[in-house]
Amino acid sequence: MPYLSWMEGSQRFRHAITEDPCILGRDPMACAVAQPAFGSLSRTHAELRRIGEVWWVKDLDSANGTTLNGLPLNRPQGNTLQDGDELSLGGWHVTFTAGFPGLDGTTFAERVGDLFQEVQPEPAQAMVLIRGVELLYRSTERLLREMDSDAQVRGLLEESLRLLAGDRGFLVMRLKEGGWRTVHRVGDVQEGIGLSRSVLDYVAQEHTAVLSNRPLADPRFGGLSLVELHRGSLLCAPMIDEGDILGALYLDRESAGRPFSRFDLAIFQAFVRQGSLALRQAMLQRRALSQAEQQGELLRLRNERQREMDRHGELLAAMAVPLRRIQGWAEELPAAAGEAIRGQLDQLTTLLDHGHREGLPEAAASTTGHPFPLSSLQEDLARRWEALITLRRVTLRWSDPPQGFVWMPGGPLIPALAGLVELMLMQLSPGMEISARWDQERGFHILRLGLPPGLHAPASDPWTQRVLQDAGLRWQWADQALDLYLPEGPDAMPEEPSRPLLGLVSDELGLLGLFQTVAEAGDLLLHPLETQPPPPPLPKFRFLVIDAKGNPELESTIRAYRQHPSFATTPILVVRSSEDETSRLIEAGATDWLAEGFRWEALYHRLQVLRGHTELQQRALAAERLESFRQMAGTLKHEINNPLAIISMQVEMLQRKYPEEAKLAKIGDMVDRIRALVQVLQKMRETPTEDYADGSSILKLG
Repeated sequence: MPYLSWMEGSQRFRHAITEDPCILGRDPMACAVAQPAFGSLSRTHAELRRIGEVWWVKDLDSANGTTLNGLPLNRPQGNTLQDGDELSLGGWHVTFTAGFPGLDGTTFAERVGDLFQEVQPEPAQAMVLIRGVELLYRSTERLLREMDSDAQVRGLLEESLRLLAGDRGFLVMRLKEGGWRTVHRVGDVQEGIGLSRSVLDYVAQEHTAVLSNRPLADPRFGGLSLVELHRGSLLCAPMIDEGDILGALYLDRESAGRPFSRFDLAIFQAFVRQGSLALRQAMLQRRALSQAEQQGELLRLRNERQREMDRHGELLAAMAVPLRRIQGWAEELPAAAGEAIRGQLDQLTTLLDHGHREGLPEAAASTTGHPFPLSSLQEDLARRWEALITLRRVTLRWSDPPQGFVWMPGGPLIPALAGLVELMLMQLSPGMEISARWDQERGFHILRLGLPPGLHAPASDPWTQRVLQDAGLRWQWADQALDLYLPEGPDAMPEEPSRPLLGLVSDELGLLGLFQTVAEAGDLLLHPLETQPPPPPLPKFRFLVIDAKGNPELESTIRAYRQHPSFATTPILVVRSSEDETSRLIEAGATDWLAEGFRWEALYHRLQVLRGHTELQQRALAAERLESFRQMAGTLKHEINNPLAIISMQVEMLQRKYPEEAKLAKIGDMVDRIRALVQVLQKMRETPTEDYADGSSILKLG
């Protein structure tokens, strides 16, 4: 960070240039650096502005002008500034330095060059350089032998302490919220005596290694933590990775008679840089190993799934053998019972064949459908149900099928459709009658089966539900009738349902492999997102994962997504965050969090927990709404009954007085009709819900 410094009497004043532009002049309200007592200064005299990596100084049409190292500034663009340049603004002399001004370079030093720049051109210094390079080489060699990143960090501290003969050493890491955490400490470390935070903050702010042989008198540092140390000299250097401060290495000596030299600072600085690079390589290697491990786990899961599919096929093939034997024996069974058993065996054969085909790789390819005449469909269903109807001694009356076709996709649709109805046929008692008639709606032919009172809605198995849904067939149960909606053509078929989306907000490509593994394991589709959500409309996301690492505006990102209509109820999981951030993340809208170093199994399990939690919330909300509906029904019943009783009483009195009046009889009929509707409200309040196979819950009123 650059500084401006000037003398007032014997005292030096300094200003760290954090403003851009930095205005100099007489007016404190308009200038970052002001001297109100200097009458020769203009209100806004000059400005310093950073362009790229270079600072420029420009005169702002001042009355007395500005000079740089005794020469007037170029107009109108100004001049570039170098370390140590002298500015004169109307008699006020200011020095521009690239670092902290006023350091003597021996007692207090920073921004030193490399080893070769710090060695003096003297024969004695050559041996110093050779010794320093040798120590640096040996320390780096040992450092690189460590494969574990934690061991490398510890070795970095131990080698630096031995290299420079320090008494104590600390390795501290930078926290996201700006604090520091001590990771390792070596040497003569006394309980309760640590290191100065002001030194660490300065090193992080300036991105430079520092030397101080009189810490208590050093103008760069301050604070009670420094006063309590009583150290003779110290070195501190930042660990920088791609411009970011990861941590710092700190060494000190207790005795004031053992100062560090500029050459020590150069060696220390070079060693910390080498250590930072080695640590970065170890972290990259660990990340690469983690990704390789994830890919290996994914391959293992795929192989395991293939083995399960093979075993599944072998089991189905083995089941087919005894099934064919039973079919052969069933051919000799007489009458309707034998025909019913043979029909069920045929259906079992169809299921086995379908299960075997689903296990084959080519089963994923979509099959084309074809039109199927309604008359042929009715004949096929009637043939399948004939034996069961005869066995149950019931009557099924068919209406004549209309001229037309239904769309028949590939797959066992007719066995699934027959199986859906057969469950209800098994509930019939002898002598009952069923009607089957055809109707039509836009895009659908409807087969309406009228069933006797007392039967419940069909409860199909998951396989039947899936086959019917894939075929575009819908069914509805109402008023003791089962309506089967069969699509007329491919236009009425439902669109292929896409996999639910797993949103990922992260700038790190290394996480993509991990989340791709989790997405495939959970039958999800990974969808990368930016820190700001895209404009609506968006598809429905089942989960949203936000990476906390490398996101300085984490809470703003969570709030932005939570306020987006497509993510208002989506579970948001924050990964690679610290426990200290939990309360703020939850307040911002996050649902859960995972710390650094999680494995894919933990992530997959956490997403499944969130999914279950979301489903429970939805069920609770639905139950709450249903309960509110019941309470409303009870309130309406009470409010309607009171005036209805009065109306009924008055009508009865008028009928006695005017028995020939026909309108009174009609009013009485309407009152009875309203009373019947009120009884329906009473049933709504008292009747429990009934769940159906398609996932719906209704109030069964009769």
